Amino acid sequence: MKQARLTVAMFKDPKFILLGILIGFTVIFSILSPSFFQVENFYNMFKQSAMIIITASGATLLMMTGNFDLSTGSNLAFASMLYTLLATHGVPMFLSAIAGLLCGVCFGIINGTLIVRYNLPPFIATLGMMYVGRGLTLIACDGKSIRTNIPEHFDFLAHGTVFGVPLAVLFIIAFAVIFWFVQTRTLLGKYALAIGGNKNAAFFSGINAGAVIFWLYIIVGILAAFSGLMTASRIGAGDPRSGESFFFDVIVAILLGGTSLKGGKGTVAGTLLGALVVTVLGNGLDMVNVLPFWQQVLKGVILVLAVLMNEKLFSRDHKKVLVPRAVTTT
Repeated sequence: MKQARLTVAMFKDPKFILLGILIGFTVIFSILSPSFFQVENFYNMFKQSAMIIITASGATLLMMTGNFDLSTGSNLAFASMLYTLLATHGVPMFLSAIAGLLCGVCFGIINGTLIVRYNLPPFIATLGMMYVGRGLTLIACDGKSIRTNIPEHFDFLAHGTVFGVPLAVLFIIAFAVIFWFVQTRTLLGKYALAIGGNKNAAFFSGINAGAVIFWLYIIVGILAAFSGLMTASRIGAGDPRSGESFFFDVIVAILLGGTSLKGGKGTVAGTLLGALVVTVLGNGLDMVNVLPFWQQVLKGVILVLAVLMNEKLFSRDHKKVLVPRAVTTT
């Protein structure tokens, strides 16, 4: 009986469901396209998923507080463009990378200040920064890609290996483990969960919710900027159109992973699986020649389904918490 309950609980776990979906997509696309199940394609998918996982790992903690960031794609594009511009004008790549990461810090500070200090809704603040960032990116390069005077080893960040292991794989493992540890073993992770669960209760328990949210926006800004450096390295150029759907992929990955838009619930492990599902789906649809606009339709449907699934699970869990309390008070 106990084993049966554990089995039922396992099948209701979003992470188990995602793992099944991931395996299912892999099998289906392998049948539809023989070139899908090849080492080279899996290597390409690792590089594609690395950017999503890096940013989504930190953004999971942010969404656990009930906040989100729509400006990650513009942040990525601007950091990518600045990194490329400086590198192609003779600035050492290390300093160019630092400048790109500082852009991410600025995005985080502005978003955090608007939301925490001036009480703007996250949707308005980060949507505004999304357009500001995209506009600045287009201004910086006059709307054109930068593909000349690219320095040697510019592509190492995305295509390099360490002892034969692709850097993209090492980044996925490192960031997933770091933010899993932060979420499950540190005060920051516990505070994020508490703030999303009940902000007033968190305040009365001594948690500085504003400071936690502010710093999480900075962390997400840095992670998105780092993803921008990887993007420039992967395509070997600065492209002002980079990251146009990046924020969408990040949010879908987080929601698929079981994090609630309302906050108070979520795991980095679930986000990791969600990011892999998003990557495999996008890559597989490309491999079977599904037109891009149909891919957008499908992604939109997946986003709605992910939100509906989260709301249903959130309501079910909320009822489980409330029912025992009602019983004890009667």
